[in-house]
Amino acid sequence: MVLMVTAGSSAHAVVWETKNQWSAAWETKYQEWVAENMTTDFFMNPKRPVYYKMAHDCADSIYFMRMAFAYENKLPFAINNIMQKGKLLSNTMGNWDRENSVNRVRKFMQYVADRVGTRSLHLDTYPVALADIKAGDLYVQPGAHSYIITGITDTGVTSIVSSTTPASPKHMVRLFAYPFFIPQDKAKMRDGYRRFKWPNYIQKPMQQHPGYSPEQYTIAQQVKLNYVAFTDVIAKKLRRRPEPLQEKTTRVLYGLCAFAKERVNYVNDGLNKLRTIRASGRQCMNRTEYDYFSTPSRDKRLKMYFNEVEKIAYAGGALRRDEVSIELLARAIFHPQVPGHLHAELSKFCGIAAYPTNQNKFINLRELWSNLKAGKVSSDPHASMASRWGLSSTPHRATCPTF
Repeated sequence: MVLMVTAGSSAHAVVWETKNQWSAAWETKYQEWVAENMTTDFFMNPKRPVYYKMAHDCADSIYFMRMAFAYENKLPFAINNIMQKGKLLSNTMGNWDRENSVNRVRKFMQYVADRVGTRSLHLDTYPVALADIKAGDLYVQPGAHSYIITGITDTGVTSIVSSTTPASPKHMVRLFAYPFFIPQDKAKMRDGYRRFKWPNYIQKPMQQHPGYSPEQYTIAQQVKLNYVAFTDVIAKKLRRRPEPLQEKTTRVLYGLCAFAKERVNYVNDGLNKLRTIRASGRQCMNRTEYDYFSTPSRDKRLKMYFNEVEKIAYAGGALRRDEVSIELLARAIFHPQVPGHLHAELSKFCGIAAYPTNQNKFINLRELWSNLKAGKVSSDPHASMASRWGLSSTPHRATCPTF
């Protein structure tokens, strides 16, 4: 074929040649590669010039991960083109004939990034059984967030890496925690724990892909969408040893801190967008913008997470008050009164950047919980930063439409 003969030249060059095909063996190699290589600096490491400083958000990073492995191992890469129904974005595209091999890949990555998002991932992936979750799998909540799974601990906890919006060159964040969502889309199965389709299945229904399982949606309904109960099920299916209460308390408390700190990014992104809108002469977000930057579902999940952490915090026996422990810190979030030194320890453990005029001043988890419980925290992206965190002395009153 002419295409193959000229792939290395400047005419009719594909992004990369396909020399291997996806199989169970290659999928296992991919899982091992992700576990070893998907570090938080993957796109910020000059030793990887192909990917160095590629702008990415959470969905981009997941697509890029699959693309990088396919490129390095001369495997096919194909996903659905949501801009042209029935068409694919693949490594066989010849749009960048005049570029050298490295730039062809970088141009292709950017081209894909401009056409994908958390709402497209379900088209290119399929749900897996909870006991089958592996490194290389992902979690997606369409329209909200997505995570790369990079490993499983001995106690069955996922190691997750994620990027954030807006797309930019940056380090990612790694946590030993479960994604902060629970699969709910039982009807269409567009969310949840998923794995990439092989190219020969890309335009077939996900139910036809080997390894497909709708189990997670049934289990989520059985536990009535209780996040901690659902993640307990995952842990039992994946663990190689039980998780002692102290380890669980440590995990959920660090996870709660990460969840709260993630909200900082969402709030700041919304406020930055609002400033841009108002600088252009418009005062209010439209429906699409409001939907993207408001946080009602996220704030509801955060409050539910606090409730579950409270149950775990008090699951053990009496604690020594003169010895600061992770269990004591967890209880200090919820206890009616705590001594000053525990309040200080909470601030040291998890400082949340919530003050609009002082970047060196933070609130802690106890203060955030108090504001959430009192209904002071606003999910409206038009609200001031103080109101977004419940720090305003007066309730936020909407002057722009809410959708």
